[in-house]
Amino acid sequence: MIGMASYVDVSLQGPERTSANQRATIFAANQLKIGYCLQELAPLAGMLRGEPVQDGTYIVQGSIVKALLTRGNCVTCVAPRNLEQVEYATDPQFPLVAPRTWTTSRGFDYFARGAWRIQQRVGLPYLNVFSNYRLYDACLQCLPGHDVVYERNGLYNVGVAMACKKLELPYVVFFEADQIMELEFMGKPLTGLLRHRADQILRYNLNAADCIITVSEPAKTNLLQTWNVPPDKVLVFSNGVDVERFRPLSSQDKRRVRAEMELSDGPLVVFTGSFFEWHDVGTLLDSFATVLERHPSAQLVLLGEGRQRSAMMERATALGLGTAAHFPGLLPHHRVAALLGAADVAVAPYPVMTRELWLSPLKLFEYMASGTAIIASRVGQVAQIIQDGKNGLLVEPGNPAALTDALNTLLGDPDLRVRLGSRARNDAVQNHSWDQYVTRLEGVFRRVISARQAQSG
Repeated sequence: MIGMASYVDVSLQGPERTSANQRATIFAANQLKIGYCLQELAPLAGMLRGEPVQDGTYIVQGSIVKALLTRGNCVTCVAPRNLEQVEYATDPQFPLVAPRTWTTSRGFDYFARGAWRIQQRVGLPYLNVFSNYRLYDACLQCLPGHDVVYERNGLYNVGVAMACKKLELPYVVFFEADQIMELEFMGKPLTGLLRHRADQILRYNLNAADCIITVSEPAKTNLLQTWNVPPDKVLVFSNGVDVERFRPLSSQDKRRVRAEMELSDGPLVVFTGSFFEWHDVGTLLDSFATVLERHPSAQLVLLGEGRQRSAMMERATALGLGTAAHFPGLLPHHRVAALLGAADVAVAPYPVMTRELWLSPLKLFEYMASGTAIIASRVGQVAQIIQDGKNGLLVEPGNPAALTDALNTLLGDPDLRVRLGSRARNDAVQNHSWDQYVTRLEGVFRRVISARQAQSG
């Protein structure tokens, strides 16, 4: 276990003081061998190839993997390929089927299939028991020799934690979100045996972990209050951003990007994310319809996918937004960066929440790094990162009039946009780059490794 009091944050120790060659030498001398366990590899590989990514979690994972490798570490990615196979790779774009032993036997396969037939007959759901044994077996073959194992917690995955316990390997869990609570928020709560199984697995993983990394203080509070995790076991790492990819653009580059995306030179407002209940796109559309009365040449681009996208497109039509609203769907990450750099205002809208969610929105840090003026709802960690009037504007959640006023203010004041955007860019570079994030992460890894060594010694 790693305690907050004993953790040393080395993220701001000034890597700029050394040359690139000196840094490479330092990183190589301190190389770690890391097992990075995920829920699946294919979307991560696509993200690394530059393909559009629907779920921001793969942007996070890909950014962490790239930064760990850049710093000289050896990373082995492990994930289920399907219910019967596990894959592993030192390059996620070229995975191999992971070796297994006793779970490849005919007896195991016969017993697994027989149990599933019985479950189907009596109406029991699939509980991932045998797929977790396959993952456990594969991890026993792939993970020995690693210094530490880092897993993004999955709803029904327990095989990695079981293997780390068996192998006595330091085990760090990335708890990005309480998926059980997330499903409840979406109106699709787990019930019965599925809920019991999900609870059982999550408690096992949290208990097995040497350290749990989560994305925000609300997420940490949930771990402490709902899952009874000891406070000194949890660290908060807000998400990061690639400050080289997401950056301000020159006036010439802005015009070029807009031309490539068939956008006019009028005021450009952008939303990036997903069309789910925790993104209040409806309020944004309502506000923008009013904004057009004062700024008739303004345009709104809404990037992303999600189950509410069609409804939001219909809403835009009903509001008479016409060609002023654009729904291009998913774009490769580099094109998202270009669009944000070309925008005048970026909006992060959230509804009124009866239950505070985790909220460390990737989009917010990308907005900041782009140097684009930001409007965000005053919720959770967002209100801690965006300082009203300094690096963005905060509005009350679910309030179309407040959002309209903020949009009109920024679209009518270019100097204010520049001032807020410049401060946001500086904050992103100073505090939220992936390089700084991974420096902290390596510090956690070394701490849990040392703690394990001290216990065994």
